[in-house]
Parts: sequence; structure tokens; C-alpha cells
Amino acid sequence: MSPLPTAAPLDPRWVSLVDRIAPRVLGRDDRTGDALAAEIIRLSELYTRERAQIGLASDALAARLRFFLLRDLPKIQGPLAELALAGGLPSGDTWRVLDLGAGLGTTSLGLAELAKRAGARRLQITAVEQDAASLDVFGVLAREAHAEGLVPEMTLEARRADLESLEIASLPPADLVVMGLALNELYADREEADRLDAREAALRSMVERLRPGGSLVVIEPATRALSRELQTLRDRLASQVFAPCLRDGPCPLLERERDWCHDQLPFDLPEGLDARAESAGLRRQRLTYAYLTLRADGRRLWDVADRSPRAHRVVGGPVRSKGKTEWDLCGQGGLVRLRRIDRERSDASAALDGAERGALLTLDREVKGAALRVRPDVEVRPVDREGAS
Repeated sequence: MSPLPTAAPLDPRWVSLVDRIAPRVLGRDDRTGDALAAEIIRLSELYTRERAQIGLASDALAARLRFFLLRDLPKIQGPLAELALAGGLPSGDTWRVLDLGAGLGTTSLGLAELAKRAGARRLQITAVEQDAASLDVFGVLAREAHAEGLVPEMTLEARRADLESLEIASLPPADLVVMGLALNELYADREEADRLDAREAALRSMVERLRPGGSLVVIEPATRALSRELQTLRDRLASQVFAPCLRDGPCPLLERERDWCHDQLPFDLPEGLDARAESAGLRRQRLTYAYLTLRADGRRLWDVADRSPRAHRVVGGPVRSKGKTEWDLCGQGGLVRLRRIDRERSDASAALDGAERGALLTLDREVKGAALRVRPDVEVRPVDREGAS
């Protein structure tokens, strides 16, 4: 399999495509200029600070289509690139996909873009979403994106349904089951213990819909509360976790309330979209999200590193202070604080220079204790999510 980028720069044709179809599919609900910026700001507040009112997001179709779909489309490609690293993507010409809480199709379209680069010829997608208007827009986007050459042929079976009342066992088996920024909306009105039990049961049911060798990828917002809930579910489902973890034991980032695990990918918004972000006061670089990849076959991401205790993921930092830089790593032995004195930087540790949250690193020695000072003779190698170690 050819190397796959973690998150390819967003093709400007996506922006042009959305701008072209938005007036047609949204009609009176379309927004541009200051009205669009106001809607983006309001929806951002719902997403990050007022999750209890997330149902109102369905009314903000212009912000969802003209900004958030385009910004969030590449997020699924980070977890999928890690599956590619381990040879865990579907191998045939046709990928069967089950998209739960599909919305406008953001997650499936990001998946389809990567699938095209991986050589897939067609996607058969079952999209489950309770909002009929969103499904209609998804259908138009799938057809137009294929005509534009952005994605393979996409056969879309739209199922309008509420995920909380849906019998997941009634859905067709799939090579990939994806759930983009939707798990947090399930059972949100329940008490924490009951909510987590219900979400755990739902995830187990989703894993049962996987075809042999298939994967379930759940993407969630990178807020502390939602990330920690996903980490708690990770501990409950530990035997089926492929990523992001490089350890078998409990998640060490759950020990302190202030910690949470999420990924951060370099990403620059293309021209046009960056202006919309700036007008709404939102970041223009980097994608952040929490995720969980589950499989039924026991395969783990850290099998790529032969389950080495030297394999780690960056979960904090870099934190720069006078004369030194520090990173928090998580591996089989738990959390490790990596400290490099600026004057001791060497070619052997150059891989740390661009290491941010989510980066995969292999040290040349096993860490004994909770800290390691990176001296000039300590080698740090990146595990490249483009497919090369």
C-alpha cells in the first residue's frame, strides 16, 4: 500500500464545490458574509460550551455546510492513516461503510477522499441520520464530489433514524463503521453512569457489525469532558482497542481531572475558508479531536512497533521554558516526562523538534521511572503516520 498522509491539505475544489451547491441545496437557509460569520460563531459555542443545546445545530445548515464540514472533513484521515500503517484498511476495490450520525456526510467524505488515494474504486455507504435535510445535502455532495474527481463513486443508502432507538443489529455489516462527532449526543440526558453504560453497549453493538478485518472509528470533540468520557470507554473496551493507545493497562491520563487525551494535526485552511474562520474568531491552523479505533480481531497499533516498551505517543507539550523543552509521553510503562536541555539538542533527538500531541515516537532505550532527560546520545525516532518508520 502506498503511503497515506495523516491529513492531506484540503483540496480547494471542496470549497468551490460547496460554494456552488450551497444556494441550491439550502435555499432560504443559506448565509454569506456577516450573517454566515454570526452563524458560525453561534454554532461554535454550541459545539464547545453548550452541548446540552446541540439539537439547535440542525438549524445552522449554512455554517455546517460552508465551514464546519470543510474544516472537519480531514479529521477521520488521522485514524485511518494509522490503520493503513498497520495494514488495517479494507483491501478490495469496494469499501462497505456504515456512517452513524452521518449529518451532512463530513466523515464519509473525508474517508472517501482517503479511500481514493488508497486505490478504492467505489464506496457503498449506509448513512444513518435522523435529519432528512442533512441526508439530502449529503447525497448531493457525494454525487458532485465524485463528478469533480475528489472521491470514488459513492453509492449512498440513506436511513433516517434516531440512533438511540435504532436496532444496530439490523444494519448491514461493514468494513468500516464510522461515527463522527456524534457519540456525545447519545443518551446525553442520562446520569453519567447510565450514559456511559448505554454508550458502551452501543459501541459493542457497532463492533459486531464489522466484517472480518474491519474497524470502528469514533471521532469526538477535543474538549476535556468529552475526551475523558471516551478514555473511560476505552478502558471498558480495552481488549478491542486498536488506537490511540500503545499500552494494555488503564489510561493514566484519567488519574488527574485536568488531563485528557486528544490528537492534534497540522492543518492550514485553504483560501476562502481561512477568511471565514478569521471572521468568526476561530483557529486557522491545526485540527484537534479525540478518537477511538476498535477492532474485533485483537490487532493493535503498537503491533507495528512489536509491542515495544520503547514506543510512545506524545500526549502533552511541547512546553518550552528557559533553556529546556518538555513533552509528556504515554507508553506501555505509563506516563513519561521527556526533558531536553536546549544546548544538548543533537541530530539523534531531532525528531522531537516537530513533535506535538498525537505524534508517535520510538526511543532507543526503555524508560525506567517517570522521566527521561534526552541527552545527546539518546535517539528518538518518529513512527511516521505516512507509512514509514
